[in-house]
Amino acid sequence: MVKLRNRLITLLLVAAGGAFLYRFGLTREARESVKKVIRSTKRAYSTIESVLSEVSGVTMEESILPNRASTISQWERLGY
Repeated sequence: MVKLRNRLITLLLVAAGGAFLYRFGLTREARESVKKVIRSTKRAYSTIESVLSEVSGVTMEESILPNRASTISQWERLGY
């Protein structure tokens, strides 16, 4: 319980320090640059998420490679 409390306190201090640094330590241009990076990251995440959701459940038909066909036939000869 003490470790959890210490981690929460540390997290709050780091967050407060980051907010203070963001507000008073960065110039307006730097803050805009940080916001631009965050927007770009969100846009990339949503693009990747939409592509993955479209592909989910789709199976690709591929021709069987010769070594795989050979392995399958060997297993079939063994009775599997």
